[in-house]
Amino acid sequence: MHRLPWTMHRLPWTAAACAGLLIITACGSAAEDPAADGGEREGTGLTVVTSTNVYADLVSRIGDDTVEVKPLVSSTSVDPHSYEATPQDRLAVEGADVIIANGGGYDSFITLLAASAEKEDQVYQLIEGENEHSHESDGAGDKDHSGETDGTHEHDHSHEADNHDHGSDDAGYQNEHIWYDLERMEEFVLDVADHLSELAPENAERYADNAEQLAAEIHELDERNRALEADGLSFLATEAVSGHLLEDAGFTNRTDLEFLSAVEHGDDVSPRLYHQALQAAEEVDLLSYNSQTETQQSARIRAAAEDAGTAVLEFTETLPEDSTGYVEWMESNIDRLASAAEEIR
Repeated sequence: MHRLPWTMHRLPWTAAACAGLLIITACGSAAEDPAADGGEREGTGLTVVTSTNVYADLVSRIGDDTVEVKPLVSSTSVDPHSYEATPQDRLAVEGADVIIANGGGYDSFITLLAASAEKEDQVYQLIEGENEHSHESDGAGDKDHSGETDGTHEHDHSHEADNHDHGSDDAGYQNEHIWYDLERMEEFVLDVADHLSELAPENAERYADNAEQLAAEIHELDERNRALEADGLSFLATEAVSGHLLEDAGFTNRTDLEFLSAVEHGDDVSPRLYHQALQAAEEVDLLSYNSQTETQQSARIRAAAEDAGTAVLEFTETLPEDSTGYVEWMESNIDRLASAAEEIR
Protein backbone atom coordinates (compact mmCIF):
# COMPACT_ATOMS: atom_id res chain seq x y z
CA MET A 1 0.00 0.00 0.00
CA HIS A 2 1.31 3.43 -0.81
CA ARG A 3 2.22 5.27 2.35
CA LEU A 4 1.88 8.92 1.49
CA PRO A 5 2.65 11.84 3.79
CA TRP A 6 -0.22 14.26 4.24
CA THR A 7 1.60 16.67 1.94
CA MET A 8 0.04 14.65 -0.86
CA HIS A 9 3.16 13.46 -2.66
CA ARG A 10 1.90 11.97 -5.86
CA LEU A 11 1.89 8.19 -5.95
CA PRO A 12 4.62 6.34 -7.77
CA TRP A 13 3.14 4.53 -10.74
CA THR A 14 4.51 1.53 -12.54
CA ALA A 15 5.33 2.01 -16.19
CA ALA A 16 2.83 -0.67 -17.13
CA ALA A 17 0.02 0.97 -15.18
CA CYS A 18 0.70 4.36 -16.72
CA ALA A 19 0.89 2.92 -20.21
CA GLY A 20 -2.43 1.17 -19.79
CA LEU A 21 -4.14 4.29 -18.53
CA LEU A 22 -2.73 6.47 -21.27
CA ILE A 23 -4.17 4.12 -23.86
CA ILE A 24 -7.58 4.80 -22.33
CA THR A 25 -7.24 8.56 -22.50
CA ALA A 26 -5.01 9.09 -25.53
CA CYS A 27 -6.16 10.44 -28.90
CA GLY A 28 -7.36 13.65 -27.19
CA SER A 29 -10.60 14.28 -29.04
CA ALA A 30 -12.58 11.56 -27.28
CA ALA A 31 -11.71 12.91 -23.84
CA GLU A 32 -12.23 16.54 -24.83
CA ASP A 33 -15.49 15.92 -26.64
CA PRO A 34 -17.88 13.51 -24.85
CA ALA A 35 -19.93 13.24 -28.03
CA ALA A 36 -16.96 12.20 -30.18
CA ASP A 37 -17.61 8.53 -29.47
CA GLY A 38 -21.37 8.77 -29.83
CA GLY A 39 -21.91 9.91 -26.25
CA GLU A 40 -20.56 6.77 -24.61
CA ARG A 41 -18.99 7.73 -21.31
CA GLU A 42 -16.48 4.87 -21.34
CA GLY A 43 -14.37 6.72 -23.90
CA THR A 44 -14.32 10.10 -22.19
CA GLY A 45 -11.64 9.61 -19.54
CA LEU A 46 -10.60 8.03 -16.28
CA THR A 47 -12.61 6.19 -13.64
CA VAL A 48 -11.90 7.34 -10.10
CA VAL A 49 -13.27 5.51 -7.06
CA THR A 50 -13.22 7.37 -3.74
CA SER A 51 -13.99 6.18 -0.24
CA THR A 52 -16.58 8.93 0.42
CA ASN A 53 -18.56 11.49 -1.51
CA VAL A 54 -16.41 14.27 -0.04
CA TYR A 55 -13.45 13.35 -2.20
CA ALA A 56 -15.74 12.36 -5.06
CA ASP A 57 -17.14 15.89 -5.22
CA LEU A 58 -13.67 17.48 -5.23
CA VAL A 59 -12.40 15.17 -7.98
CA SER A 60 -15.56 15.75 -10.00
CA ARG A 61 -14.97 19.50 -9.86
CA ILE A 62 -11.48 18.99 -11.26
CA GLY A 63 -12.19 16.34 -13.89
CA ASP A 64 -15.71 17.47 -14.87
CA ASP A 65 -17.03 15.39 -17.81
CA THR A 66 -13.72 13.65 -18.57
CA VAL A 67 -13.67 11.68 -15.31
CA GLU A 68 -16.22 9.22 -14.00
CA VAL A 69 -16.22 9.36 -10.21
CA LYS A 70 -17.76 6.75 -7.91
CA PRO A 71 -17.91 7.22 -4.12
CA LEU A 72 -18.40 4.10 -2.02
CA VAL A 73 -20.01 5.93 0.93
CA SER A 74 -22.47 8.74 0.27
CA SER A 75 -25.14 8.60 2.96
CA THR A 76 -25.02 10.52 6.22
CA SER A 77 -26.72 7.54 7.83
CA VAL A 78 -23.57 5.45 7.32
CA ASP A 79 -20.46 5.70 9.49
CA PRO A 80 -17.40 5.36 7.20
CA HIS A 81 -15.24 4.21 10.15
CA SER A 82 -17.20 0.96 10.40
CA TYR A 83 -18.42 0.63 6.81
CA GLU A 84 -18.40 -2.88 5.35
CA ALA A 85 -17.75 -3.07 1.63
CA THR A 86 -20.26 -4.72 -0.70
CA PRO A 87 -19.72 -6.87 -3.80
CA GLN A 88 -20.62 -3.79 -5.86
CA ASP A 89 -17.85 -1.87 -4.13
CA ARG A 90 -15.39 -4.61 -5.01
CA LEU A 91 -16.38 -4.41 -8.67
CA ALA A 92 -16.04 -0.64 -8.64
CA VAL A 93 -12.51 -0.84 -7.22
CA GLU A 94 -11.53 -3.55 -9.69
CA GLY A 95 -12.56 -1.24 -12.55
CA ALA A 96 -10.91 1.90 -11.18
CA ASP A 97 -7.98 3.74 -12.73
CA VAL A 98 -7.46 5.84 -9.58
CA ILE A 99 -8.52 4.89 -6.03
CA ILE A 100 -8.59 7.71 -3.49
CA ALA A 101 -8.37 6.88 0.21
CA ASN A 102 -8.23 9.24 3.15
CA GLY A 103 -6.02 6.90 5.18
CA GLY A 104 -5.10 7.15 8.83
CA GLY A 105 -7.36 4.22 9.65
CA TYR A 106 -10.45 6.08 8.48
CA ASP A 107 -11.43 4.10 5.39
CA SER A 108 -9.55 0.82 5.52
CA PHE A 109 -12.35 -0.83 3.53
CA ILE A 110 -11.18 0.78 0.30
CA THR A 111 -7.48 0.01 0.69
CA LEU A 112 -8.30 -3.57 1.62
CA LEU A 113 -10.40 -3.84 -1.55
CA ALA A 114 -7.52 -2.40 -3.56
CA ALA A 115 -5.11 -4.92 -2.06
CA SER A 116 -7.51 -7.78 -2.79
CA ALA A 117 -7.79 -6.61 -6.41
CA GLU A 118 -3.99 -6.21 -6.64
CA LYS A 119 -4.51 -2.51 -7.34
CA GLU A 120 -2.17 -1.01 -4.76
CA ASP A 121 -0.44 0.98 -7.51
CA GLN A 122 -3.69 2.82 -8.24
CA VAL A 123 -4.20 3.99 -4.65
CA TYR A 124 -3.82 7.66 -3.79
CA GLN A 125 -3.78 7.89 0.00
CA LEU A 126 -3.68 11.25 1.77
CA ILE A 127 -2.43 10.20 5.22
CA GLU A 128 0.78 8.24 5.50
CA GLY A 129 0.85 4.74 6.94
CA GLU A 130 -1.27 1.64 7.00
CA ASN A 131 -4.93 2.53 6.56
CA GLU A 132 -6.06 0.17 9.31
CA HIS A 133 -7.46 0.42 12.81
CA SER A 134 -8.35 -3.12 13.77
CA HIS A 135 -7.79 -5.26 10.68
CA GLU A 136 -4.86 -7.64 10.45
CA SER A 137 -2.40 -6.86 7.68
CA ASP A 138 -2.87 -8.95 4.56
CA GLY A 139 0.67 -8.26 3.46
CA ALA A 140 -0.26 -5.47 1.09
CA GLY A 141 1.43 -2.95 3.33
CA ASP A 142 4.76 -4.77 3.24
CA LYS A 143 5.61 -3.59 -0.26
CA ASP A 144 8.19 -0.84 -0.66
CA HIS A 145 6.78 1.98 -2.77
CA SER A 146 9.47 4.51 -2.06
CA GLY A 147 10.15 5.20 -5.71
CA GLU A 148 12.77 2.50 -6.36
CA THR A 149 10.61 0.55 -8.79
CA ASP A 150 11.43 1.02 -12.46
CA GLY A 151 9.16 3.56 -14.11
CA THR A 152 8.20 5.31 -10.91
CA HIS A 153 8.81 8.94 -10.10
CA GLU A 154 8.68 11.30 -7.16
CA HIS A 155 6.60 14.44 -6.89
CA ASP A 156 8.48 17.43 -5.50
CA HIS A 157 5.86 19.21 -3.41
CA SER A 158 6.68 22.56 -1.87
CA HIS A 159 4.21 22.39 1.01
CA GLU A 160 5.50 21.42 4.43
CA ALA A 161 3.73 19.95 7.45
CA ASP A 162 5.00 22.40 10.05
CA ASN A 163 1.71 24.21 10.43
CA HIS A 164 -0.45 21.10 10.44
CA ASP A 165 0.38 19.58 13.79
CA HIS A 166 -2.93 20.25 15.50
CA GLY A 167 -5.00 17.24 16.46
CA SER A 168 -2.13 15.00 17.55
CA ASP A 169 -0.24 14.21 20.72
CA ASP A 170 2.97 12.53 21.80
CA ALA A 171 1.21 9.16 21.74
CA GLY A 172 0.68 9.52 18.00
CA TYR A 173 -3.04 10.31 17.94
CA GLN A 174 -4.07 12.33 14.92
CA ASN A 175 -7.38 13.66 13.73
CA GLU A 176 -7.87 11.77 10.49
CA HIS A 177 -10.80 13.94 9.31
CA ILE A 178 -8.53 16.09 7.17
CA TRP A 179 -11.24 17.25 4.78
CA TYR A 180 -12.20 19.67 7.56
CA ASP A 181 -8.68 21.12 7.25
CA LEU A 182 -9.25 23.62 4.45
CA GLU A 183 -5.56 24.34 3.87
CA ARG A 184 -4.90 20.67 3.27
CA MET A 185 -7.82 20.41 0.87
CA GLU A 186 -6.53 23.39 -1.08
CA GLU A 187 -3.25 21.50 -1.54
CA PHE A 188 -5.07 18.25 -2.30
CA VAL A 189 -7.08 19.58 -5.25
CA LEU A 190 -3.99 21.10 -6.86
CA ASP A 191 -2.07 17.86 -6.44
CA VAL A 192 -4.91 15.71 -7.78
CA ALA A 193 -5.06 17.91 -10.88
CA ASP A 194 -1.36 17.19 -11.48
CA HIS A 195 -2.02 13.52 -10.83
CA LEU A 196 -4.84 13.32 -13.37
CA SER A 197 -2.92 15.43 -15.89
CA GLU A 198 -0.14 12.89 -15.91
CA LEU A 199 -2.59 10.15 -16.79
CA ALA A 200 -4.57 12.21 -19.32
CA PRO A 201 -2.18 14.92 -20.55
CA GLU A 202 -4.58 16.03 -23.27
CA ASN A 203 -6.81 17.38 -20.49
CA ALA A 204 -4.03 18.90 -18.37
CA GLU A 205 -4.99 22.51 -19.00
CA ARG A 206 -8.61 21.83 -18.11
CA TYR A 207 -7.66 20.05 -14.90
CA ALA A 208 -5.27 22.84 -13.90
CA ASP A 209 -7.85 25.56 -14.52
CA ASN A 210 -10.57 23.71 -12.61
CA ALA A 211 -8.26 22.97 -9.69
CA GLU A 212 -7.00 26.54 -9.46
CA GLN A 213 -10.57 27.84 -9.33
CA LEU A 214 -11.56 25.28 -6.71
CA ALA A 215 -8.43 25.91 -4.64
CA ALA A 216 -9.15 29.65 -4.68
CA GLU A 217 -12.68 29.03 -3.37
CA ILE A 218 -11.38 26.79 -0.59
CA HIS A 219 -8.64 29.32 0.26
CA GLU A 220 -11.27 32.05 0.62
CA LEU A 221 -13.24 29.84 3.00
CA ASP A 222 -10.10 29.09 5.02
CA GLU A 223 -9.35 32.80 5.42
CA ARG A 224 -12.92 33.48 6.48
CA ASN A 225 -12.86 30.65 9.02
CA ARG A 226 -9.58 31.83 10.56
CA ALA A 227 -10.94 35.38 10.71
CA LEU A 228 -13.58 34.21 13.21
CA GLU A 229 -10.83 34.52 15.82
CA ALA A 230 -12.71 32.47 18.41
CA ASP A 231 -9.78 32.67 20.83
CA GLY A 232 -11.02 32.28 24.38
CA LEU A 233 -13.88 29.99 23.34
CA SER A 234 -13.71 26.26 23.96
CA PHE A 235 -15.34 23.18 22.52
CA LEU A 236 -15.92 19.53 23.35
CA ALA A 237 -16.38 16.94 20.60
CA THR A 238 -18.20 13.63 20.81
CA GLU A 239 -16.05 12.61 17.82
CA ALA A 240 -13.12 14.36 16.16
CA VAL A 241 -14.74 15.09 12.80
CA SER A 242 -14.85 18.93 12.95
CA GLY A 243 -11.71 19.45 15.04
CA HIS A 244 -9.50 20.97 12.35
CA LEU A 245 -12.12 23.51 11.35
CA LEU A 246 -12.84 24.62 14.92
CA GLU A 247 -9.20 24.79 15.95
CA ASP A 248 -8.31 26.84 12.87
CA ALA A 249 -11.14 29.20 13.81
CA GLY A 250 -9.47 29.73 17.20
CA PHE A 251 -11.53 27.44 19.46
CA THR A 252 -9.66 25.55 22.17
CA ASN A 253 -10.27 21.82 22.13
CA ARG A 254 -11.21 20.60 25.62
CA THR A 255 -11.77 16.99 24.50
CA ASP A 256 -9.49 14.42 26.09
CA LEU A 257 -7.43 12.81 23.30
CA GLU A 258 -7.82 9.42 24.99
CA PHE A 259 -11.57 9.87 24.62
CA LEU A 260 -11.25 10.72 20.92
CA SER A 261 -8.84 7.85 20.29
CA ALA A 262 -11.26 5.36 21.86
CA VAL A 263 -14.13 6.67 19.76
CA GLU A 264 -12.07 6.57 16.55
CA HIS A 265 -11.03 2.97 17.19
CA GLY A 266 -14.57 1.87 18.04
CA ASP A 267 -13.60 1.06 21.61
CA ASP A 268 -15.71 1.61 24.70
CA VAL A 269 -14.99 4.89 26.44
CA SER A 270 -13.90 4.23 30.01
CA PRO A 271 -16.16 5.41 32.84
CA ARG A 272 -13.52 7.92 33.87
CA LEU A 273 -13.33 9.53 30.42
CA TYR A 274 -17.10 9.41 30.03
CA HIS A 275 -17.75 11.24 33.31
CA GLN A 276 -15.07 13.77 32.44
CA ALA A 277 -16.84 14.42 29.14
CA LEU A 278 -20.20 14.81 30.87
CA GLN A 279 -18.69 17.42 33.16
CA ALA A 280 -16.88 19.20 30.34
CA ALA A 281 -20.12 19.37 28.33
CA GLU A 282 -21.48 21.70 31.00
CA GLU A 283 -18.37 23.89 31.08
CA VAL A 284 -17.36 24.46 27.45
CA ASP A 285 -18.84 27.03 25.09
CA LEU A 286 -19.68 24.64 22.27
CA LEU A 287 -20.37 20.93 21.77
CA SER A 288 -19.44 19.54 18.36
CA TYR A 289 -21.74 16.59 17.72
CA ASN A 290 -21.49 13.87 15.07
CA SER A 291 -24.77 12.02 14.64
CA GLN A 292 -23.17 9.52 12.22
CA THR A 293 -21.17 8.04 15.10
CA GLU A 294 -23.90 8.43 17.73
CA THR A 295 -23.85 6.11 20.75
CA GLN A 296 -25.77 6.07 24.01
CA GLN A 297 -22.82 7.78 25.65
CA SER A 298 -22.58 10.56 23.04
CA ALA A 299 -26.35 11.12 23.20
CA ARG A 300 -26.14 11.55 26.98
CA ILE A 301 -23.22 13.97 26.59
CA ARG A 302 -25.33 16.00 24.20
CA ALA A 303 -28.25 15.99 26.63
CA ALA A 304 -25.95 17.21 29.41
CA ALA A 305 -24.71 20.03 27.19
CA GLU A 306 -28.22 21.09 26.22
CA ASP A 307 -29.39 21.00 29.84
CA ALA A 308 -26.48 23.30 30.75
CA GLY A 309 -27.26 25.72 27.93
CA THR A 310 -24.11 24.84 25.97
CA ALA A 311 -24.35 25.57 22.24
CA VAL A 312 -24.56 22.40 20.14
CA LEU A 313 -23.58 22.16 16.47
CA GLU A 314 -23.83 19.02 14.36
CA PHE A 315 -21.10 18.14 11.85
CA THR A 316 -21.22 15.18 9.47
CA GLU A 317 -18.60 12.83 8.03
CA THR A 318 -19.96 13.03 4.50
CA LEU A 319 -21.74 15.55 2.32
CA PRO A 320 -25.35 16.02 3.47
CA GLU A 321 -28.01 14.84 1.05
CA ASP A 322 -29.19 18.41 0.41
CA SER A 323 -25.68 19.76 -0.19
CA THR A 324 -24.69 20.96 -3.65
CA GLY A 325 -20.99 20.32 -3.10
CA TYR A 326 -17.98 20.48 -0.81
CA VAL A 327 -17.49 24.25 -1.02
CA GLU A 328 -21.12 25.00 -0.24
CA TRP A 329 -21.07 22.47 2.60
CA MET A 330 -18.03 24.02 4.24
CA GLU A 331 -19.46 27.48 3.70
CA SER A 332 -22.58 26.39 5.57
CA ASN A 333 -20.46 24.94 8.39
CA ILE A 334 -18.57 28.21 8.74
CA ASP A 335 -21.81 30.21 8.65
CA ARG A 336 -23.18 28.16 11.53
CA LEU A 337 -19.92 28.37 13.42
CA ALA A 338 -19.80 32.15 13.02
CA SER A 339 -23.38 32.50 14.26
CA ALA A 340 -22.70 30.27 17.26
CA ALA A 341 -19.52 32.17 18.17
CA GLU A 342 -21.39 35.46 17.98
CA GLU A 343 -24.19 34.19 20.23
CA ILE A 344 -21.70 32.76 22.74
CA ARG A 345 -19.88 36.06 22.99
